[in-house]
Formats: sequence, C-alpha cells, structure tokens
Amino acid sequence: MQQRILLILVALVAIGTIARAQQKENKITGKIADQSNKEALPNAAVALLERKDSSVYTTVVADAKGAFVFSGSKPGEYFLVVSYMGFKQLSRRIDVKDTTTLIDMGTLAMARTGLNLNEVEVVDQVPPIRIKEDTIEFNAGSFKTRENAMVEELLKKLPGVQVEKDGTIKANGETVKKVLVDGKPFFGNDPKMATRNLPADIIDKIQVINQKSEQAQFTGIADGEIEKTLNLTVKQDKKKGFFGRASAGYGTDDRYQAGATFNRFRETQQLSVLGSTNNVNAPGFAIGDVRGGQSTGLTKSWNGGLNYSDEFLKGMRFNASYFADKNESENETSSERQNIFRPDSSSYVNNFNNILSDQVNHRVFMRMDYQIDSSHSVLVTPMFTYGTGNSTSESYSTTLNNAKDTVNSSRNRTMSSSNTPNFSTAALFRKKFDKKGRTLSANLTFGFNSSEKESINESYIDFHDGLNPRLDTVNQKVIQESSSRRAGIRVSYTEPVFRDRFLEINYAYNYNFSSNDRYTYNKSKTGDVYDVAVDSLTNLFENVYSNHQAGLSLMTQKLRYNYTLGVNIQQNSLNSDNLSTGSNIRQQTWNFSPLAMLNYNFSANKRLAFTYRGQTQQPTLEQLQPVPDISNPLLVKEGNPDLKPSFNNAVTLTFNDYDHTTMRSLFASLSGTLTSNRIVNSNTITKEGIQVIKPINVNGTYNLNGYLVNGFALNRQQKTFLNTATQATYNRDISFVNGKENITSSLNLNQGVNVNWVYKELFDVAAGGNVNYSRARFSENKANNANYFTYTATLDFNLNLPLGFALGGDLDFVANTGRGEGYNNQFTMVNGFVSKTVFSKKQGLLKLQAFDLLNQNVSVNRTVSDNYIEDTRSMVLRRYFMLSFSYFLNRFGGKSAAMGRAGKAQPVSF
Repeated sequence: MQQRILLILVALVAIGTIARAQQKENKITGKIADQSNKEALPNAAVALLERKDSSVYTTVVADAKGAFVFSGSKPGEYFLVVSYMGFKQLSRRIDVKDTTTLIDMGTLAMARTGLNLNEVEVVDQVPPIRIKEDTIEFNAGSFKTRENAMVEELLKKLPGVQVEKDGTIKANGETVKKVLVDGKPFFGNDPKMATRNLPADIIDKIQVINQKSEQAQFTGIADGEIEKTLNLTVKQDKKKGFFGRASAGYGTDDRYQAGATFNRFRETQQLSVLGSTNNVNAPGFAIGDVRGGQSTGLTKSWNGGLNYSDEFLKGMRFNASYFADKNESENETSSERQNIFRPDSSSYVNNFNNILSDQVNHRVFMRMDYQIDSSHSVLVTPMFTYGTGNSTSESYSTTLNNAKDTVNSSRNRTMSSSNTPNFSTAALFRKKFDKKGRTLSANLTFGFNSSEKESINESYIDFHDGLNPRLDTVNQKVIQESSSRRAGIRVSYTEPVFRDRFLEINYAYNYNFSSNDRYTYNKSKTGDVYDVAVDSLTNLFENVYSNHQAGLSLMTQKLRYNYTLGVNIQQNSLNSDNLSTGSNIRQQTWNFSPLAMLNYNFSANKRLAFTYRGQTQQPTLEQLQPVPDISNPLLVKEGNPDLKPSFNNAVTLTFNDYDHTTMRSLFASLSGTLTSNRIVNSNTITKEGIQVIKPINVNGTYNLNGYLVNGFALNRQQKTFLNTATQATYNRDISFVNGKENITSSLNLNQGVNVNWVYKELFDVAAGGNVNYSRARFSENKANNANYFTYTATLDFNLNLPLGFALGGDLDFVANTGRGEGYNNQFTMVNGFVSKTVFSKKQGLLKLQAFDLLNQNVSVNRTVSDNYIEDTRSMVLRRYFMLSFSYFLNRFGGKSAAMGRAGKAQPVSF
C-alpha cells in the first residue's frame, strides 16, 4: 500500500520534471539601477506576471550588482515587475516566443518615491505568501482552483491548512474558530458558512490570524486570549456588484439536493441570503461538491439565513445575521470496547445502537461598533440561540469478563425532548487619551443559559450469574431543568512608561450562578403515567462561582521584537448548595497566573513567537452534582461536589519563514500543557459489569505537541508545489479503576505529503499520502498495550475539455491495521463528475456526478482513553448518482485589472 502512495507522488513529480525538460531554454536578463545616480540596486525583487490574469509565474532577486536572470520561461505574454524599498515599482511588457533564446532588458532605472514617471505605473506586488506580525497571508491568485469552486477548495491548496471531511478547518495544527469577510463576521462565528458559500474567484487574500481579544487589540498589550481566525479579503473589483447561484439535483435512491444563494456587495455593504435542502448529508449549501456526504449516519436537512453588514450614520459599523436549520437524522453504530482494570483483568463490551433525532436551531448574531468621536468608541456584540430536539435511541449490549464469559446483556430504549434558549452579550467601552499609548477600556459581559430536558428510559438487564441469575428492569421519566446567569467586567488602563514600553493595569470580576434540578419518577403500576417519585435519584442543586482577578503587564516594543511580561492574581470562590439534602460546600482558592509573550522578526517574512500562560478551569455543574445518572444502568455517572478548579500551564513556540526567491515556506510549532488538579474519571466496576464513573482531581497529567509544515515549488513555471506536514503528539493521562491508579501514555505520529500541479487552463491535479501511527501504553495492564496504523492516499483532478465540457473527480484510499477483529479493513472512495456549461456567457452548468462509485464507503474509528480502547463502526451514505443544474449570477461594477487602452500597464497584484 505504501508503494501505491509513493508511485503516485513519484509519477506526478516525474511528469512535471519531464515537461520542464522539454521546454526550450531561454533567458531574460537585465540590471536594476537608481535613475538619479545610476548606481546598482542590489537585492531588488523581480517578478514575471502572466499578462492574462496577473498571476505570479516566477520570481528572482537581483544580485549585489543589481543583475537578474530568468531561465527556461515558457512561451507567453508577461509583465516584468520590479520592486525596491524607497522606489516606485515599475512594469515592462515581455513576449516570450518559441524561438526566443535571449531577452536583454538592459538597465532598468527606478525612480525614488515621489517622482512622476509617464512610462510606468505603480504596481502592487503581492507574493504568494507573506508573514507579518501575527498573520500569515496567502495570495489567492497564486493557488489555482477549478471554475465555480468554493473557498473551501481554495483552502485545501494552502500550505499548513487542512480541511476535514466535516468542513472543520485547521491551520498549522490549530482549529480555526471563525472566518471573517473583509474583517466582518459572516453569519456569526461558524467558519463553514463562509467557506462553503462564497466562490473562490472573488477572494484576493486569505489571512491566517492569531487574533487577540477585542480589548487586547485596542490596548495593544496581549492578555493571552488568542483565537485562530481566517480573514477573507475580497478583490477590489468584486466589492461592487452581486453574485450568487441556484442549483437543483435529483438522483438514484431518491437522493436530492437544492439551494440558492444571493450576495450583494457595495463597497462597505454586504448582503447575503441563502437557503438549501438535501438528503445527502451536506451540512449547508454544497451543490456539486463531489466530496460532500461523507459524515456518518443519514441526514435530511433544511436551512436558510440572512447576513447583513454596513457602515452607516457616522462611525457606525453594523453586522447582523439570522440562520435557522432543521435536521432529521438516523445513525447506527456497532462497537467493541475493552475496559482495562488491572494487570490480570479486563472486560469487553459489545454494543449496537440505533438513534433517530430531529433538531431545529435558530441563531441571531449582531455586532455594533460605534466610533463616538476620535477618542471614544463602544462595541456591542449580542447573540441569541434557541434549539429544540427530539430523539429516540435503542441499544443492545453484552458484557464479557476476562475469560470471555458473558456477565450481562441488556436492552435500552430512551425517548427524549429538549429546548435550550441562550442569550449572551458583551459591551466594550474604549477611550484613547491625547498622550499616545494611554488608554482606558472596560468590557462588560452578561449571559443567560437555560435547558429543559424530559426523557423516558426503559432498560432490561440480564445478569448471568450462575448461582443467582436475575433480570433488572427500569422504566423511569427524568425531568432535568438547568439554568445559569453570568456577569463580568474587566477594566484595563495602559500608560506609556518609557519611549518603547507600555504598562497595563487590569482588574476583572466574574459571577456565575447556576442551578440544576433533576426529578426522577417511576412508572405507575396502575397506568401509563409516571408519578412515583424516586427520592434517591432526585436532586435540587445550586452553585455560585465568582472570582476577582488583578493583573499587571509590561510590553516592550523594539524595531525587530516585542515582548510582554505579566502576572495575574486570582481569588476563586465556590459555594455549592444541595437543596435536597441541606448540605453545603464552600471553597476558597488562589491562583498565580503568569503571562509571557515574545515576538521576534528576523526579517519581513521570518518570525519567531513564544507564549506562556496560566489559566484556571472550573468544573461543570454536571461534574459537581452528587446524584447518579442511570439513563444507562450499566454506565452510571455521578457528580462530585468536592471537585477543585484545575489549573493549566500552557507553553507555545512557533516559527514561520517564507523565502520569496525560492517560494519555500516553513511553519513550525511546539506546544505543551501541564495541568494541576486536572479533573479525570474514577471508575468502579462491579462483578456484574456495572461501571460507576465519578470525576476526581489528580496531578501529573500533561501533553506535548509538535507540528512542522514545509512547502516547496518543484516547478514554478508549471505551478507544481509540494507540501509536507509532520505532527507528533504525546499525552500522559491518569485514571482510577476500583481505587487503583492507571497511567495511560499515548503517542501519535503523523506524516503527510501532497503535490499540486496546474497545467495552463487545461487541468489541475492534487495528490497526497498520509501515514498515522498511534501507540497506547497502560501501566496496569501491559498486555493490552496497542500499536496501530492508518494509511491514506488521495487524488483530486479537474480536466477542462472543448465545447464547455469538464471532467473531474477524487479518490480516497484508507487502510487500517492493528484494530480489533473486523475493524482492520481498507476501502477506496471514488467520486466523479462530468459537466457541461450552457448559455452564451456560461451562466448554466449541467452536471452528472457519482458518489462512492465503487460502493465501498465505510466509517471505522478507534478511541484510546485513559482506561479503555474502543473500535466503532458507523452507518454511512453509500453509492448514488445525481444529475443537477446550476445557474450562476455574476455582475460587478469594477473594471478589469488586466490591461488598459493602448497596451499601457495597469495596476496589478500578485
């Protein structure tokens, strides 16, 4: 199998190399000089841009004498663009023909900034990758996507960016929390709303940002709150006009998919409306996405929403969105779990589960940023969500002992309904004083969460004790009502103390009141009502948590680097009342939370960053409430009111580098977390196979993570890129089984490689391979130590044919080893399509697509926890064919940015 992956990669590289070798050797030479004194300009950046779309063909850097040379350029029409700090950029037209052997540009004289040249115009030079401050910026035009592709497809081609099958985005190993469009929210904070609804061809740049909190962005002094964010900037000529599409498709097995989007952009105004429905597991509007439908289970979904952004009045920036969705799902899973108890003992649980669910969700998001005057501003961000749900679950399980004898067998049925209204808001007041660096800000937060859930649990358990076999039955109704109210304030004052140093003094107070009431009733023996209260499973619980935090930070800003050193003292108060028993628990704890951050810029595109932060994490209400949850009688969960808050010490070191000359990129990170008073599970296993789980505090757990991404340009002329990604993760966890400590050490190593090759407008190919190795070690049962591999290979291609036809598809090969019996399998997923554009301006698209052409789709997953290993197989969508029609609407008011009248070079970007 490894040979297959290697052969694919070698073949792609070889094809690119052969194609390059067949090109006729030619050279473009010249020298860069100062127009005023004729002196050479060393290390000037020189680039060739393809004249048809201003995309980067190749780049070089002039030598110490200002001389440059391009070798082996393919025939075509180009702009030659020169850039040098302090000088106006210039552009020249170049035509390379099949017979061309040498083009000598002579001496290209550059004018200093401020001179007025008639023969050239300023060119905005943008390399494929740029590193600045806490942002990695990709130029979208340097990464080819197929026509009508969505942003998600563009992201898959970026070095260090991964897109999971469910649409989750990871950048350099970290999950992206939100996606902005021109710095504005797009349907709230759901990243997939933007990546699966906006076309790739309107995007100018993709910025990967380590975004600080709103308050830290204002003060300029980091507070340790960092969120991985993507910002999509829209091309200037696409900011005025409207675009969208409407699609409908029907296929075999009554599969269907339909939807429409409409977007209108007017300078600062953005309006987007969308709606869709499908039964092919597509979470949103994803018509034509042959990779869609790879989640587990079978889902019918309906959704629709509106997003609006504008700048009106004076200084008011406003954003609001509403989104609603309804999902009806069915899923079946079968699993094999091995519970690890002690060196000579384990138990085995085989389980089958079927669940039907129906969920409706509403989400309203708003953001209002008002610049009152030059010194004062206020930002308000309210959000409201409301969800309802119904589900029915049936499960069958068998528990075996260490000798593989049956201990018990069970059948469970649970029917539940719930509703969850939630509201939260934050208001940030900001004031700048006349003295530069002196600021005052106050951030107020408020939130209300509520949940009401009613469930009926029926279970029948046969205990196979040779001497005393018995049947236990449970038929209960459980009503659970929980709510929380929280409020907080954080005040920050900054003051410049020296020429390049700034001091921050901050204070914060947070208050959280929560209640959790659980009522349990047995079914009446005389009717179908549940009116017999079960006092032992009924509990009324209230919890009040508050903390005071005071901090001091000092930031130093130098030309090449900046650093922040800070310390916070936090006093935590916890007051828990069990209203059912009259008991009360009070806790007072203190935490010392240091903060250290360093950013060092070696050059414009080479940066090192270091962060250390200490942070407290409170136990959840469910972890605190001391009442058993027996919705699964064989897996009883019980809270612990004696839990203490855990404290995390987190360290992160990152290094980013991009060489504009060779187009080589490197992104690396090391991180680790050491946790004191970590909350883990203590498991008690009875001889009848009943497992009781209770959370407790432990010390001695930690995790380490390393990530390295390399990007190479194998052939810049034919846009062939190779990216490698290496990741290593180590976790040390602790659990307790029947009072005895078990230490679990898990190691995960992952190596991936992919190649992207674009050949003119004819076709593009992406191929990759990945090897994942996992190792688990248990201190209490070494015989159950596990080693397992997952191998994957992927191939994605698009081929443009004459007369508006196109052919494309993707292949995913997965092989698993080291699992339990029946879970070591391999499968190949093949999706494909053939399409035809229609109408004079290609506004229409007919597409016939096939999903899972070989009918091999499966879902197998392994979970390694602190005291068990579990293999799970889930229901998946299998082979279907679909015919669809799409109509695209694109009307923009901007002008083309390629060529003006009389062949004069116009402003371009690359």
